[in-house]
Amino acid sequence: MLKSYFLVALRTIRKNPGYAGVNIFGLTLGISAFLVILLVIRFELSFDKFHSDSEKIFRINNELRLSSGNYKYPTSTSALAPALSNQLPEVTDYTRMSGGGQQLVIEVETELYKENNSFFVDPNFLEFFNFSLLQGQKEQVLSAPNTVVLTETAAVRYFGNTNVIGKTLKVKGQQDTNYEVTGLLENLPKNTHIAFDLLFSNQTFRSQNANFLNSWANDGFYNYIKLTDEQHANLVTAKMVELKAANIEEGRLHMFNPDLIALEDIHLKSNLRNEISVNGSMDFVYIFTAVGVFVLLIAGINYMNLATARSAKRAKEVGMRKVLGAYRKQLINQFLGESLVLASISALLSLIMVYLLIGPFSSFINKPLSSAMLFEPEVLGALALIVVVIGLGSGVYPALFLSAFKPVVVLKGKLAAGMGGSGIFRKALVVFQFVISIVMIIGTVIVYNQLSFLQNKPLGFERENILMVSNTNQAITPRMEAFKNELEKNPSIEGVTATFSKPGGLRPIIFVKSESVSEEVDGLNLAGINIYLNYLDVMNIEVQDGRNFDPTIPTDSTEAIIINRRAEAELNLKGEAVGKFIDVQGFGGDWQRKQIIGVIDDINFEPLQRRTESCFYAYFFPNFQEIFIKVNPESQSEVVSYVRDKWTEFAPSQPFEYSFLEEDLAAHYDNEKALSQLVVFFAILAVGIACLGLFGLASYSTEQRIKEVGVRKVLGASIWQVLYLLSKDFAILIAIAFVIAAPVAFYLSGWWLQNFAFSITPSVLTFLLAGFVALFIALLTVSQKTYAAAKSNPVKALRSE
Repeated sequence: MLKSYFLVALRTIRKNPGYAGVNIFGLTLGISAFLVILLVIRFELSFDKFHSDSEKIFRINNELRLSSGNYKYPTSTSALAPALSNQLPEVTDYTRMSGGGQQLVIEVETELYKENNSFFVDPNFLEFFNFSLLQGQKEQVLSAPNTVVLTETAAVRYFGNTNVIGKTLKVKGQQDTNYEVTGLLENLPKNTHIAFDLLFSNQTFRSQNANFLNSWANDGFYNYIKLTDEQHANLVTAKMVELKAANIEEGRLHMFNPDLIALEDIHLKSNLRNEISVNGSMDFVYIFTAVGVFVLLIAGINYMNLATARSAKRAKEVGMRKVLGAYRKQLINQFLGESLVLASISALLSLIMVYLLIGPFSSFINKPLSSAMLFEPEVLGALALIVVVIGLGSGVYPALFLSAFKPVVVLKGKLAAGMGGSGIFRKALVVFQFVISIVMIIGTVIVYNQLSFLQNKPLGFERENILMVSNTNQAITPRMEAFKNELEKNPSIEGVTATFSKPGGLRPIIFVKSESVSEEVDGLNLAGINIYLNYLDVMNIEVQDGRNFDPTIPTDSTEAIIINRRAEAELNLKGEAVGKFIDVQGFGGDWQRKQIIGVIDDINFEPLQRRTESCFYAYFFPNFQEIFIKVNPESQSEVVSYVRDKWTEFAPSQPFEYSFLEEDLAAHYDNEKALSQLVVFFAILAVGIACLGLFGLASYSTEQRIKEVGVRKVLGASIWQVLYLLSKDFAILIAIAFVIAAPVAFYLSGWWLQNFAFSITPSVLTFLLAGFVALFIALLTVSQKTYAAAKSNPVKALRSE
C-alpha cells in the first residue's frame, strides 16, 4: 500500500512538473533557510556548555550604585571567591582571572610584539575549566610564579612553531619580567566567552605582594565559583551580603553589590562594561527563531494554496477512485503521501544546498558554522521533524479538501476549478504570508536606518581622520610635548593630542563633592576623562560656557576642570557652574580642589546603546593610553608612514600600533551590522518564497477565469481592463496584509529600538514604502500570467462553448 502511494505521488509529480517544481523549489528555500538559522541558534546557545558541570558554575558580578545611576561590571574583589569557598560547603571550587584588556609588549629574541589578549589566572584555572591542554600537566603548569601557558596561535606567533615548552618570553614595562612557557593549549573553541591567547600565573602577584590576591579593596577580578547544585545560588547571594557587611568599609558600601550569573547565561544575557569578549543577545536568538519559523510557514502555506487551487484538475481522479471503491481514508493517505514525498525531496535538496553554501554564508555572517554541523543527530532529527510537520501540516487541508469531493458531482463536470466556495481560506493564507513579508520588509528598513543613524549621528567631536596611536607602556608620555611638536612640523598633520580614555573605551569613575549638592547626597560620581590640554581644540569640542584649557596658564594643568551639561545639572549648578569649585578624589584616596573653567555639551563619548554620562575633562595625571593625530584625509598613508618613523625615533623599544577613530567607533555596532545583513537576506528570501506561491496561484487563477476573460474581450473589454480585473483581487489581499502588518511591525520595532539610548523614530513613510514595495512585487509577480491571459485570443477560450 505504501509503495502504491509513493508511486502515485511520483507519477503525479511527473505529470505536473510546473506545479511540483514551484512547490519543491519553495519548500527547498524555506527548509534551507530554517536549517541555516537552526545552526546559528544552536551555536549561540552552545556557549560554555562544553565545560564539565557548566550548569553549576557561576560568575560573580558587581554593581556600583552611584548618584548618576547604577553600573554593573563582571568583575569584583579578589577576596570574595576564596571567602565564599572557605565559609560555604556548597561552594566546591573557585578560580579567578585578572589583567584583561591590558596592552602588553612582549619581546622574544629581540623581536617586539603587541599583546592584547592575556590574563593572570589562578593555578587551578585549567582544572576548573575544560580547555584542552596539549603539552604540560593541568595541575602544574601555572603553579609557580613567572610561568605562562600559550595557545597554539600564540606559540606560532612568538616562536614560529608549537615546540615551546621551556622557552622564555619577556614582558616589557617599567621592570621587564621574564616568563617561562610551561604549557601549550589547543586553540580555544569559538563558543566560549573566555577568550585569551596567553595565561600568566597569578602566583607572580603573590611573590610580589602577598595580600594582593586576598584584598577586599581591589575590584578587577573575574571570579568564578562552582556549586554543589545550581539551586544553591540564592544561598551564595545571601552569604555575599554578610561578607559585605563584615569586610567593606562604610565609604565603599555603595561600590560593592555582588550577584551571580550562570556561566551558560553569560554569552546571551550579559552585556556589561568590561566583558572579556563581545557577547551575543537573546534578542538575536528570538528574532531569528521567529524568522526561521515564519520562512518555513510561508513555504508550507505555498503548498496548501497551490494544492487546493488546482483541485478541479484532480476532481475527476478523486471521483473515479471513489466509484472504483476507494475510501476517503485511502484518498487522504494518498494525498498526504504526495505531500510527504515533496517535503522529503525538498529536505534532501536543502541538505545539499546548505552543505555547499554553508562556508560562504558562515563568512558572510561571521559565525563559525561548518558542514559537519549538519550531520549532528539533533540537526538531522530536526530535519526529519520538519519533513513530517511540513508534509502532514501542509498536506492535511488539501487532503481533507480533495477527498471530500462527491463522485456524482465531479463526474458530471459540475465542480468549478479551484473549488472551495469563495476561497476564503486560501486568501487568508495569502494574507498571512504577506503579513510576515511586510513585517520583515519594515524590519529591514528600520534596522538599516538605525544602523545608519548609529554610524552617522553627530557625536559632538571630530571622529573623521583621527589617527590613534597606542601609547604602550607610556613610552611617549615623558616626551609628549616634544613628540607633538615634531609631528606638527608635517603640514598634513593638523593637530596632536592625547587622552587616557578614548571615546567608547573604558574610563575611570571619580568621586566628587560640591557645596552645591544637598547634604543628603554624600557626593557624586563622574566619569573622569584625563586629557592633554589641547584635546578639546584638536577634537573640535566646543566650550559653550566659560573657556577652554590654556597651556600658558600654569594652574590649568593642576586645578582646572571642564564639565558637561549633565554634570552641571547633577551638581545643581545649571547656568552658574563657571568659577565654582569642586573636590575630586584621586586614585590614592587624596582630595584635590578643582575649579570649573568651562562647560561643554553632552557629547557622546559612550557607544550610542548607552546614555551620555555626567563627566569632566582635566589634566588629572600624566597617563595617556592613546595619542590622537588629526590628519589631512588626502595624505593618510603618507602620515602613517611619517608617524611610524617618528615613533621609532622616540620609542624604539615599543611596537608601533595604530588605528583610525572612525573605524574604532564603528566596531561598537558590529552586532547591529550583522543583524542588518541577516534581516535583509532572510527578508528577501521570505518575500521571494511568498511570491513563488503567488505566481503559482496567479497561474491557476487566470486559468480558472480564462473563459470569463474571453467573454469580456468579445464584449469590448480592453487589455488594461482585463489586467485590472485579474490583478484587483491580489491587490486587495496585499492591502489587507499591510493593515495587519503595520501595527505588528510598529510594536516589534519599538521593542528592538528600546535597547538603544539613542534611536530613530520610525516614520509613517517607512511603513507606506514597505506596503508599496510588497504591492509592487506582488503585482509584478502575477503580471506575466495576467498579461498573457489579457492578450489571449478569446476564440480559443470560447471554442468549447
